[in-house]
Amino acid sequence: MYNIDEIMAMLDWNNKAEVQNKGLKLAQGVKSINVFLQPLHLGCNKNVWENCAKLLSEKPDSTLNPYLMRLLEWIEDLNWPGALIILDRLKRYTDMTLFSFSLNETVKMAEATNNQMWLNNLSKLLSNEKLASAISQNTLRILKEYPNDQWA
Repeated sequence: MYNIDEIMAMLDWNNKAEVQNKGLKLAQGVKSINVFLQPLHLGCNKNVWENCAKLLSEKPDSTLNPYLMRLLEWIEDLNWPGALIILDRLKRYTDMTLFSFSLNETVKMAEATNNQMWLNNLSKLLSNEKLASAISQNTLRILKEYPNDQWA
């Protein structure tokens, strides 16, 4: 039996592919997925984020619902490891109840901090038509200000 620290060590992108794959397989059995949300502890920094994103991207909406705000924070900078994987997963989200609320709140945070890059990244989620029709009109207006070709 492996503990979470051992699994995280296996997820390090500096390991051989076989070790990373073993870590991913073991991580699938971890019930508390919050440990995989951009971990920054015990030597597990950005070097594990890509594999953590892969693991999270396979989870159903119902499992990810409690962590939506954290997932939306992950796409603040698309250069962060795993951010594109998380963005792709969020684009495929189908449970709009919590997702629309979380996006509305995240846009408020990004606006309050004048984080244009984050707002631009959040606007990429508008390719999900269900989401675009579920968010507030104010959020939609803000996000449509950013140039993306998905609604052109």
